[in-house]
Amino acid sequence: MQNKTILWVLGVMVILLSIFFFVFGNGQTRYSWRENYKETKNPYGTHIIYELLKNYDSQYDFHEIPRGIVEDLPDPDSVELSTTSNYIFIGEGLFLDTTEMDRLLRFVAGGNNAFISSKDIPFNLKPILFEEMCSDYWFYQYPNISDSIASLSFTHPSLADTSSAYYFKHIYNNKVKSYRWHYVESEYFCDEYYSPVALGSLADTLVNYYKIHYGQGHFYFHTNPIAFSNIQMLEPQSVDYASLVFSHLPPGDIYWDRISRLPLGIARSLDRNNRDGQMDRSISSEGPLSYILSQPPLAWAWYTALALAILFLIFRSRRKQRIIPVLEENKNSSLEFINTIGRIYHQQGNHRKICLKKMTLFLSFIRDRYNLNTTEKDTSFFTRLAAKSEVPEPTIEQIFLYHKNINNSDFVSEKTLIDFHQEMDKFYKNCK
Repeated sequence: MQNKTILWVLGVMVILLSIFFFVFGNGQTRYSWRENYKETKNPYGTHIIYELLKNYDSQYDFHEIPRGIVEDLPDPDSVELSTTSNYIFIGEGLFLDTTEMDRLLRFVAGGNNAFISSKDIPFNLKPILFEEMCSDYWFYQYPNISDSIASLSFTHPSLADTSSAYYFKHIYNNKVKSYRWHYVESEYFCDEYYSPVALGSLADTLVNYYKIHYGQGHFYFHTNPIAFSNIQMLEPQSVDYASLVFSHLPPGDIYWDRISRLPLGIARSLDRNNRDGQMDRSISSEGPLSYILSQPPLAWAWYTALALAILFLIFRSRRKQRIIPVLEENKNSSLEFINTIGRIYHQQGNHRKICLKKMTLFLSFIRDRYNLNTTEKDTSFFTRLAAKSEVPEPTIEQIFLYHKNINNSDFVSEKTLIDFHQEMDKFYKNCK
């Protein structure tokens, strides 16, 4: 009886609050602060940059991709393009199935360009564009640094001389808040032909804008799509920054992708669960709740119904609670995978690759455990690592000296591999 009384009281309170917001909140303009990068006027929409690109040059056509890359992006193998064209994607995450990836690759290889600004790039593009890397491996996702303000600049000499850093402030619900600004590790940039070319940087030293040559065209990747959102483009300096970013692309027709945007978590989930690229793309379209949540009265009605349902389940669960099964502990398959790769390299006698893989895990261990940036491996870095790990600095220097010699060598003996392993093992056993 008492439980029913509490339930009725809470239900009446929820209904009264809903009526209050419906009566006094109706007609007020509300914005969504979610990063959806759609062509809306919400803070993190892309209405401004969309209009700027659409009206940038009247002699070139602006095309939208409302159905998908396969349907709306021209195929150079079957259609003769009158000019160099540019595919543009701005969003939190991008998912391409096998057919769409093949169309985009043929588009770029035919002499066109693809500009992709997202917090990650599609998994199935990585082994194609990053197969030959200076560091012997490609990244699975961009690393990031947390701060409320970020400075973005360019590395091209002509732009670096004429422009200073551009500062971007992260605002959420009209308050300045910390944000994860993404970048690319410096190991991916070297002097060889297949290496990416750095075009812009985050915090002066971390690359956040780069291009990769593919066929007769180029892929341009920008790791912080938030720089092109409406709330940022309200600042004149942000418009200048965007203008310089797109100045790297040659003039030509623009193909604006408005259908492939996905939240980063969903894009990565699709990549993990569908490496063969056959998953349905319908998840990227508008959901059934989009219109309801866009209308304040309907949104509050939805939240009220949801709250009542949750309250019902809470009080009902106190009387009827099923036995909770014991779940098996999650197994970490990463080490098993590394051991398998190690055995393959060992059977092939490729001691150099084993050493480089071990160094990759070692740097990841340092970043996760001690929250240190492993980009600059200088004396200051060795001192900070020694202080945090309580491992003597000479031991740390010896590990990085081994790695430098191994990275610069074409052949590594088994004895070098054993010595390198022993130095690392000494660090792992003594670190705090």
